[in-house]
Amino acid sequence: MITERTKAILLFTSYFAKSSDRNLKPLTTSEWNRLVRWLQTNSINPEDFLTKDIDSLLYGWQDETITVERVIALLERKSGLAIALDKWIKVGIWIINRGDKLYPRKLKERLKENVPPILFGIGNVELLNQKFVGVVGARKTSEKELQDTKHIGASISENNYGVVSGGAKGVDESAMLGALEADGYCVGFVADSLIKKSTSSIFRKHIINKKLCLVSPYNPEAGFNVGNAMARNKLIYTQSEATIVMKSDTKGGTWEGAKENIKKQWVPLWVIDYQEKGNEEIIKMGAKRLLIGEVLRISDLIKIESPKQYKPDLFSSANKEFSSNDLKQNIVVSETNKSEIQIKIEEASLFDLFLVKLVDSFKNKTITKKEMKEQLDITNSQLDEWLRIGTEKEFIIKKNKPVSFMINPNKHIRVVL
Repeated sequence: MITERTKAILLFTSYFAKSSDRNLKPLTTSEWNRLVRWLQTNSINPEDFLTKDIDSLLYGWQDETITVERVIALLERKSGLAIALDKWIKVGIWIINRGDKLYPRKLKERLKENVPPILFGIGNVELLNQKFVGVVGARKTSEKELQDTKHIGASISENNYGVVSGGAKGVDESAMLGALEADGYCVGFVADSLIKKSTSSIFRKHIINKKLCLVSPYNPEAGFNVGNAMARNKLIYTQSEATIVMKSDTKGGTWEGAKENIKKQWVPLWVIDYQEKGNEEIIKMGAKRLLIGEVLRISDLIKIESPKQYKPDLFSSANKEFSSNDLKQNIVVSETNKSEIQIKIEEASLFDLFLVKLVDSFKNKTITKKEMKEQLDITNSQLDEWLRIGTEKEFIIKKNKPVSFMINPNKHIRVVL
């Protein structure tokens, strides 16, 4: 049963009608947090907005980005929400907000205010508060590496833990299947296409058997989105007691997720001792080496301290994707059109995804740092570094008096799937 509070939070924070939502942006997590703090101070519940006068409820509210007009427009989507809920419920979607008892406790403990306001899911929701070990890695893997991953997934299950991963092909899928085929349980945090993935023949029988739960903080019908891809990894790490990296390049989602975990010190991080450059670099940053042939004891994985915080040297080999001298590895310039920049999604670093997101949200617009921070929901230090790189490479143009930025109109940025 979807509560009235959950419905109200959906109206404030979620997309659910592809066409009508296009020009209306729901509140980001940081915006929602600001509004919630004010509502709590004034003893107002989110569900009050479903039945009471909005202007009266928001009397005295002032915010540069969350205007009363924007709130009214978001709340006027009730008919669209009703249609979406009817469709989602029929295919088995459940929806919880972060105040619900079933919401994952580990996410709230570790992410605090950055925890997603809403989670959509299919499968056994009660799995969300079980014990997990995370397994992550590249999509492109050898058959031996996939078999190794399945073995680790099975070992985690034999240790009475579940596997939490991302549900993508390659390492994610193999780790989850290893646990499920050993009669274990899994949670998969997916960044897109929740409904479509839940109907996959690989996963469907395990969902029916209540051994698998697929979860997403995004619209269950959403396709690939750069911003979503940037934010999903932290859910896997913070849901786990420890996480294992099977295989990583020195760029892309696995690499970025491992680095973020080391920086935030969420959970112990282990890396398989494959002779991969990315694996070795993550170990240098503070992760522990895990020999593929040794007996896996979960108690050994979780008893160590979380990785020490890594303070990156922008010129070190371990931080190449943030070095302005080395972005050629991540961005491919078209041979036929030197002004066209092609970004391969599967190989993209977070800077690449940031660049694509800017184009998607602010093309032909002059924007301030504050506007970017609100829209992209990232820290000041990370935004400063990406803006520095972008201006040095002339992808972004900086303007003064007042300080603002815009995408270079002479650079055509194209996503390559």
